[in-house]
Amino acid sequence: MREGLVRVLNPGTTSWSDTLVVFLAALTLVFVPGLAAGLALRLRPLAALALAPLLSTSCLALTAVVAGALGVRWGLLPLVTGALVMGAAAAGLGRLAPRATGALSARRPGSGAWLAQPLGGRFDGVWWTTVASVLVTLIVVLVTIRPELRTPEALPQGPDTIFHVAAPQWGLDNGTLSSLEIGRFNFPTWSGFYPAAFYAFTGSISLVTGASVVVSSSVYVVVLVGVVWPLGCIVLALTLLGRRVVVVLLAALLSVAFTSYPYLLMGFGVLWPNLLGQALLPAALAALAGVFRALGRPPYAVADRLRSGLLFVAGVPGLVMAHPNAFVSLAFFGGLLVLGRVLSFAARAPTWPRRLTVLGATAVAIAAAATASVVLRPASMVGTGAAGPERPTDLAWQDLLNFAPRLTQPLPVLAAIVGLGAVALLVRHRGARWVVPALLGMLALFWFNIAVDSDVTRWFTWPWYNNAVRLHAVAILPAVIAAVAGLLALTDLVGRLVPRRRSRTVAIWVGAVVVLGAFSLNLGIQLEAHRHILHRYFHPRAPDSWVTGEELKALRELSTALPEDAVVAANPWNGGTYLYVVSGRQLLIPTEKTNSPGDRQLLAAALDRVGTDPEVCDAAERQGVTHALVGGQPFSWAGNRVEEFVGIDRVGTSPAWRQVAMAAPFTLYERVACAGSA
Repeated sequence: MREGLVRVLNPGTTSWSDTLVVFLAALTLVFVPGLAAGLALRLRPLAALALAPLLSTSCLALTAVVAGALGVRWGLLPLVTGALVMGAAAAGLGRLAPRATGALSARRPGSGAWLAQPLGGRFDGVWWTTVASVLVTLIVVLVTIRPELRTPEALPQGPDTIFHVAAPQWGLDNGTLSSLEIGRFNFPTWSGFYPAAFYAFTGSISLVTGASVVVSSSVYVVVLVGVVWPLGCIVLALTLLGRRVVVVLLAALLSVAFTSYPYLLMGFGVLWPNLLGQALLPAALAALAGVFRALGRPPYAVADRLRSGLLFVAGVPGLVMAHPNAFVSLAFFGGLLVLGRVLSFAARAPTWPRRLTVLGATAVAIAAAATASVVLRPASMVGTGAAGPERPTDLAWQDLLNFAPRLTQPLPVLAAIVGLGAVALLVRHRGARWVVPALLGMLALFWFNIAVDSDVTRWFTWPWYNNAVRLHAVAILPAVIAAVAGLLALTDLVGRLVPRRRSRTVAIWVGAVVVLGAFSLNLGIQLEAHRHILHRYFHPRAPDSWVTGEELKALRELSTALPEDAVVAANPWNGGTYLYVVSGRQLLIPTEKTNSPGDRQLLAAALDRVGTDPEVCDAAERQGVTHALVGGQPFSWAGNRVEEFVGIDRVGTSPAWRQVAMAAPFTLYERVACAGSA
């Protein structure tokens, strides 16, 4: 990235009112490719709209991988080509699908109309209510976050934030946003896989709008939280609880009523790729439910079984390249969904031998999955995080029962609604009973993680990195469905208590009151809880801040004294690595996790000796280090790791370095000598 390009962040120049074009570009990239493919596959508009982000993510992430493998530089051509290929494939499958379902119908008399046509009208009340509800939900999200994210340039102050904004910027510089190449931002010789779907979107948004990657990331996160996630929750709730307007309203508002997801994940970590994966999860489950639907006609389905299967298969790559945690969560929830269908089938089997065969096969499949989980688990994931409980048992129970992880504010009323909903699911919604063990299972894993966290519990929590925030965030999806079921049960109960001739009118009014109550609850108790957690990450105390807005401006000012080909050494714990975000100038050590053995470690520890130690001089020449940046306050829990970079911090004491410029709290030095040089 060079100085003249717009996508380098120029701090203090962009407000939320300046981001309309960026919002439109984000919505276009998220919805248009997938929506076109869904309609080409002959889905009804609501299903096509709800599953569009999932299909678009698979398309964009896979296209980036293919382009990287073919050596094609990322740009508008591969971006458009990938969308056209997916649309053409969907159109072809859409033409073949009716023949396949027709053949199936011939073998099952009386089922042809159901198999050949998904439920749901084209542009009826549910459709328009969905569109209106998502717009309202987006407004609720914007009202919630606006006091804390006062500008789209705001950065959550976490250790991984620099990677999530710098990696896509590096990808645009180097012409790749592939999951197989994005890791080279940290290590030039890196090879492997890193979930880069988030960067494929933010980088592409930046590419087509000219906005900085930081601004593109902020806008994309809002689209995920305020549009994609509520829409996914709506379609899953319709699939499981019935095709009713009140279900749409409740699902939309309750989707943003919890704190740990989406708001905690907007700041913690920062776990933006995880945020993306979780936002796509309900749509993937809705597609799976269309394949393994309950016995009898379900209340709603995104498509017939064949199309649902195609949608599910097409969406899995997007989930994996969004974040593997999303795929693991899909496997857990989807496994419970399928298990419920299998057990229902076994109960209806006409003979005991058939029942035992089905149950035996199911037991073998569960045992195989458990064995694979133990055998294939990576040691690095099992060992992630400090071992041992983080909360006393009594406080852990309070956190669990109040949906309040990591010192977030308790939500007791919402928790009570979820509890009521769990009962309602078991009693009223046979096809959705799997949601209850899904919820209890994730909350149990959360509790074991914060209250026990032993070697044994890590057998089960390792897929989520033994991390309480990740575990609790996954539990929010079944909690949303349960909460919808709970309020829906109250609405129906009151409607039944009135005389028959008035029941319909009263039920409508009761539904309206319930929805408005949920809305008021969200803007009251929940609003404060959400802002409270956002404030912790966007406005922390000074020791917990990596880089402030004023420090970004200082780095921007210093970058004007750097040549375009400069390579700068900076202590990453002090925030100096954000120099790349505001200037595009290359950093010797891009993040605090990249002080790798060899030249980097040597220069970090001894760069101040470059004028007297030939070994250090040779390393500096190999890495092309021309400048050093010192100053700034170390992040609070850096500890002794700050000392790994003492050689950089002390360059001001060496005659081999000349001060070039200063902008508090940073000072820029230029290398003017090297041991052994002429």
